[in-house]
Amino acid sequence: MAGNKGSGRRAVIDMRPDKNEIVKMIIKRELKTPDSIPYGDTAKRIGVDFSTVQRYREEKITEEMRRKVMADLRVEDVESDTAVLNDERMDVAQTYESLARRIEKLITKAEDNEDDGFALAAMEGLRKILRDIATMHGKMATNLTVTQSLAESPEWVTLKAVLQAVCDEVPDAREPLLRQMRHYVLSVTKEGSVL
Repeated sequence: MAGNKGSGRRAVIDMRPDKNEIVKMIIKRELKTPDSIPYGDTAKRIGVDFSTVQRYREEKITEEMRRKVMADLRVEDVESDTAVLNDERMDVAQTYESLARRIEKLITKAEDNEDDGFALAAMEGLRKILRDIATMHGKMATNLTVTQSLAESPEWVTLKAVLQAVCDEVPDAREPLLRQMRHYVLSVTKEGSVL
């Protein structure tokens, strides 16, 4: 009876060191993300039968796992977009610095040729470029960062309301709930007071 539901045998995917990555691949396929791969390809990649992946998806992947992967994907998207913005900002800075070096060369060349008028005009251009660089560095001195706060998450706000309603309905549930939340270092407050 090995392999049957309730036989006590662990799923093949659960025993793999890359289990989390496999779960992520399966969930990405469920979500139809652009970079997802078909379940059959996932099965081939990890060396199991298609039905093993299907069965694992239906019987082992929980809603909590799905939510975690969705949240991770959102964070990855935000981090990727932030990296692109930071790279673009650095490109602008490098362009300005390259332009300043070119103007410095023109000034040197004009001075060597004793062309004071051109040297003076180039110095004025360099002054403007340096002012722009200083302004740009002041505005762009820090990289963009993204901070997510669970306290502001709509799901957490809803969950807090549900927990409050349950505690109001069943007052004896309040103490075990708070004890468990303290155990997991979570805090639940409602308008400044603990549930």
